[in-house]
Amino acid sequence: MEIIYDGWPDGNQVLVDSVKVIYMQDHDNASSEDDIQELTLETRDGGGGKYINIHTNEHGWSISDEKDLIPIFKHFKSIYENTSNS
Repeated sequence: MEIIYDGWPDGNQVLVDSVKVIYMQDHDNASSEDDIQELTLETRDGGGGKYINIHTNEHGWSISDEKDLIPIFKHFKSIYENTSNS
C-alpha cells in the first residue's frame, strides 16, 4: 500500500484527503465555566489546491495577544507539511 497526499488513489494507493486538528482551551473571563473554546484548523481542497480553513465553535477563541496564535499555527504547519511532503 502506498499513501499519497495529492491526486486520486489508484490500485494500491490510499489518499490522505485532509488534515484536521481541533485545539481546545478553557473559557475566558467573560464566559461561564462550561464554555470550552475550540479552534479548528483543517486542510480543504476546493479544486484549486489545498488551503487551510479556520473556524471556531460557538464560544469562539479568545486571545489577549496575536502572538498567542503563533504556537498553534506552527504546530499545525508541522503536521500539514509532514503529511504533504511524505
